[in-house]
Amino acid sequence: MSSAEPAVFADSIERFLDLIEATCYDDLPVEARQAAGVFFLDTVGVACAGALAPRMDALLEAASRWGGGGDGVSVWNTGRRAAAPAAALLNGYQCHALEYDCVYEPGVILPTAPVFAALMAQAEVLARQGRAPSGRQMLAAFAVAIEVSCTLALACRSAMVFFRPSTTGVFSALAGMASLSPLPREQLRHAFGIAYSQMCGPMQAHEEGSMMLAMQMGFAARNALQAYDMASLGITAPVEVIDGRFGFFNLFERGGDIAAALAAMGAPWKVTRLSHKPFPSGRVTHGAIHALRLLQSELGLARGTVEAQVARITVGMPPLGVRLVGRPMVSNPAPNYARLCTPYVAASELIHGNVDPRSFTPERLADARTEALARRISVVEVANPDPNAFYPQQLTVELADGRVFERALPCAWGHPDMPLTRREREDKFRLCWRLSRAATPAGEAAMEDAIAWLSAFEQAGDCLALIDLLGG
Repeated sequence: MSSAEPAVFADSIERFLDLIEATCYDDLPVEARQAAGVFFLDTVGVACAGALAPRMDALLEAASRWGGGGDGVSVWNTGRRAAAPAAALLNGYQCHALEYDCVYEPGVILPTAPVFAALMAQAEVLARQGRAPSGRQMLAAFAVAIEVSCTLALACRSAMVFFRPSTTGVFSALAGMASLSPLPREQLRHAFGIAYSQMCGPMQAHEEGSMMLAMQMGFAARNALQAYDMASLGITAPVEVIDGRFGFFNLFERGGDIAAALAAMGAPWKVTRLSHKPFPSGRVTHGAIHALRLLQSELGLARGTVEAQVARITVGMPPLGVRLVGRPMVSNPAPNYARLCTPYVAASELIHGNVDPRSFTPERLADARTEALARRISVVEVANPDPNAFYPQQLTVELADGRVFERALPCAWGHPDMPLTRREREDKFRLCWRLSRAATPAGEAAMEDAIAWLSAFEQAGDCLALIDLLGG
């Protein structure tokens, strides 16, 4: 090929560039528009509850050392500002810190935290320039971004070594930004290369229940902002980021079928196949929590004496589930450990009648009754050929009087095949709001106004009210 001939780019990333460049709100089918609105509302609520994220004081102090405060971007729930990448870091962290953000189960990712943090940072920058995005623009960017990360995740065929929500999340966060404020194709291609060059997220943080698990979502959002800015100024990067010798599927994942996943892109749109999280814990725990709630009601097991009535509980899960949430109960677990511990959340549901963000306070984590019952709950592995399978699961409850009850769990509450009702979705938003804002008559009215406005977000001429709402 002579130097005068244009380069031919064949990496699979080009398909995502096509999607970004070709998709606006009107291109989305009705069901994708509706689902984008539903999960956008859910994500705003989860972001509000992020006010409870641990060590925000220390993170704000760190961000202040990086500059950009007065002229920066809102750090949610704090009334503070930081440089846009730093704000995206802290906001992405808040959005996942409570394990309440929605899930794309076929790909084993929680896609919204890095996307939403990057989108809101970009929207605030554009608003200062007099170009605040409309509701339709935000929802289209949200849907496109979700499609990118979920398509990549769907292609994965190996057990996670890197935290897939973070590795795919830097690409999806960048896709959302580019949908809001397009770059020339060459710059966009290099932006993905810059993002790939910063990709991170070892599973060790998940293994230990470290703060860095949620922070990896923030890293993805921050890295997307930095990649976008560098590429817009002509910085170049590798371009074979998916299929290259050291591309995504040869380095961060151990192989995959990207061709099949790309063939299924937009058919259906992945935003229509997300699962709500009704409980702020690892998604694989939700089947057992919900089934125990129903069984406890059916059998009339009183919360005050349930530990005397239950002899043993066993939850059978696919291998991935055991890896993610099969950890045993320990005394006074850290919040991040407890959220990923099936025995703890199952016992908490039976004794306290709920699993919500208040289930992970120091008092609840140190509760002796919960610990005693949790030590009688075990997770066992059930063979499954799909390395990404969360379900089916099997619940077995053995009572002290010798009776045994079994329940098959084909999926969990919140799955597209077992969806939350509109009332249940809105009640989750209300809980998230009340955890982070004063319970006054004015606050309650503002909460209902926010639900109504966000439920019709596609009609919003701009997103300024959302920026103010999250800023705290």
